[in-house]
Amino acid sequence: MDVQVEKERGDEEKEVGQSTSIFSPQLKAMMRIKKKYLKRSNSVRLPHGTNSAVSDGSLHPKSPQTRKSKRRKSRVLFPNDTLMFKPKRERSRAKPFLVLFSVIVFVQVYNAIENLDDHVVKYDLEGLERALHRELFGQTEALEELMGQLNDYLSTYAHQHPLALSVHGASGVGKSHLGRLLVRHFRSVVDDKLVVHYSSKHRCPQQEAAQHCASTLARRITEVVTLAEEDEQIPFIILDEVELMSPLLLDTLQNFLQSDQTNEFINVVYIFLSSLGQREITAHILQNASTAGAHKPLRLALSLIHPLWMEPAIELIPLSLLEREHIIQCFLEEMTLEGFYPELSHVERLADELAYHRVAGRQYAKTGCKQVVGKVNLL
Repeated sequence: MDVQVEKERGDEEKEVGQSTSIFSPQLKAMMRIKKKYLKRSNSVRLPHGTNSAVSDGSLHPKSPQTRKSKRRKSRVLFPNDTLMFKPKRERSRAKPFLVLFSVIVFVQVYNAIENLDDHVVKYDLEGLERALHRELFGQTEALEELMGQLNDYLSTYAHQHPLALSVHGASGVGKSHLGRLLVRHFRSVVDDKLVVHYSSKHRCPQQEAAQHCASTLARRITEVVTLAEEDEQIPFIILDEVELMSPLLLDTLQNFLQSDQTNEFINVVYIFLSSLGQREITAHILQNASTAGAHKPLRLALSLIHPLWMEPAIELIPLSLLEREHIIQCFLEEMTLEGFYPELSHVERLADELAYHRVAGRQYAKTGCKQVVGKVNLL
C-alpha cells in the first residue's frame, strides 16, 4: 500500500512539473515586462495632482510626456557661478617682428622716394623741359627721350657708369641751340664751375694741336669731376661739333666713359652734339616719317667712324627734320626778336623760298632753320 501511495505522489509531481514547464516561459516573460514598466513608471517624478494611474505603471513608456521628461532630464545644466575655461591661445612671436619689419621697409621706401624727389627738384628738370619745348621746334620725340634719360640718371647719386647722351641731326635742326639751352639752364641751377661747354671749332681749330687739346680737355674734366665730388653734385660736360674732333680727342673721351673708374668719374653727364650720321637719319625719316627705329642704322654708321659710339654707356638721340610749319615758327620767333611785325603772309612767302624734301604730302626743309637768320637780316 505504501508503494502504491509513493507511486501516486510521483505521478502527481510529474504532472505538476510538466504543467510548470509548459507555462514557465510565459510567466517569466510577463514578469520581466511587468518589472520593466513598473521600474520606469516609478522612476518618473510626477507633479502634484497627477492621475494615480501613472503611479501604478499604466503610463506607456513611449508617450509624449515620457519622451519630454527624458529629454529634459538628459540636458546638462551648469550653475551660474561655474567658470568655464577655454583652451588658452598661444600668441605667435613672429607676428610682432613681421609688423616691425613692414614698418621699417615702408620708412625706407618712403625716404628713398623723398630723396629721389630732392635730387630731381635740385636740377629743376621741369623748368628745363618747358624751356626746350618752347624754344626748339619739331623735336618732341627727341626731347622726351632726352628728358627721360636725365630724369632717371639725376634722380640718384649712386651709378654704375656715367651718362653719355649723343645727339645727332642734320644741319639747322637745333643741335647748337640745344647745347646753349642746356648750358644756360644747368649753370643757373648748379655751380658754374660744374658745367663745361666745349666747342671743337673754337677750342681746337687746328688738327696739329690734337695732343695738346686732348690733354687740356682731360685736365679740365678731371678738375670739374673732383670739385663736383666734394660738393656731392653731378657735373655736366657738353661737347658741341663733335664731328670736328680728332680721333685722339675721341679716344680721350672714350677713356672717361669706362665703368671701371673711381666714383667721381662715374657720376658725370656727357652730352655730345654732332651732325655725324645725318645721312642715315634723313633717309630713315623720309621713309618712315619719324625717328622711331633710327637708332640701329645710326649706331652702325657711327661705329664705322670711331669705337666711341660702341660704348654701352652712350645713348643715341636722333633729331628729326623740320617741316614747313616749323620753319614758319622759326621765322616768327626770329622776326619778333629783331623787332619786326610778323605778318603771316610775308612769313609764308619767306618760308617758300627754302628747299624742301617732299614725301607723302609732307615738306621737310633741307637746311632746317639755318637760313632763317640770314633772310630776316636782309629785311
